Order: sequence, then C-alpha cells, then structure tokens
Amino acid sequence: MRTSEQPPSRAASGLRRIVFSVVIALLALGPAALVRADETPPAAAPTGAALTTWAMRWITEVMAGRSDRSQYSPGFAPQVTDEAVARIAYDLNRYGAAPLRAEIVQSKKEGDQTFAMVKFVFPRGDATSLLFGFDAAGKITGVALGGLAGD
Repeated sequence: MRTSEQPPSRAASGLRRIVFSVVIALLALGPAALVRADETPPAAAPTGAALTTWAMRWITEVMAGRSDRSQYSPGFAPQVTDEAVARIAYDLNRYGAAPLRAEIVQSKKEGDQTFAMVKFVFPRGDATSLLFGFDAAGKITGVALGGLAGD
C-alpha cells in the first residue's frame, strides 16, 4: 500500500491535536495571517536551502525533546513549554527515525509576517507538512500542521 493510500496514523492525529492550538495563535494575528503568493519573504526569514537546512535542524531537535526558545517570538515562546515539546517529540518519533529531507512546499508573505510550508519525508515513506510563521526579525511566530501526504 502506498503512503498516500494509508489512513492517517495515530501519530498524525496526535500531532494535529497538539498543533491545533498553534493554529489558533496564527489566526489571532488577524489580517496578518492572510498571505499573497506574489510577495517574497523578508531578509530575516530563512528561504531556500537555508530554510530547509534550518527546518531539518529544528525537527531533529524537537524529536530529541529539545527546542531553542531564543528562536521563537516573544508572543509565541510562552506556548513552547517543555511539556509541549515533549508531546510533539513523542508524536513525531512515531514516524521512526528523523526525516530524510525537508522540501519547501510554499512560501508567502503578508506585511511583516512570512509563512513557509515545509514537507518532511521520513525513512518509512511517511510525510508530514508543517506551516511555520516568521516575524520580520526571523523569529518563529507559530507552527501548525499543514497536512499529511495523501490528505
């Protein structure tokens, strides 16, 4: 059975519950959360190869149960508790080993907010996408589940 034909795993369901609250934080941004495809990200937000390198490092650290709080914006950092990181690590580790690669699916900008959808491909063939929000300083303003392969 191909990955796209498999039903979502329990890990994916757990991750969806965990990051759902992050979506609320992004929605709280109001009009800043609306994006246009014709704009490019600010210089402070990672793009291209720098973004995929950063995303691989971020997910590997989170899977290990660690997260550098200095990379989060002041408004989002309080939500990145040790307990939240542990829950996300537990769910991500259900995919097995760390992802083989990260791929930028989409990147958009609205005002000072930049959004990047990054797809992670795991060794077993599983994949998940995370939506990262960045402020003008390149700090993370939110992380949300972007969808699973086959969704």
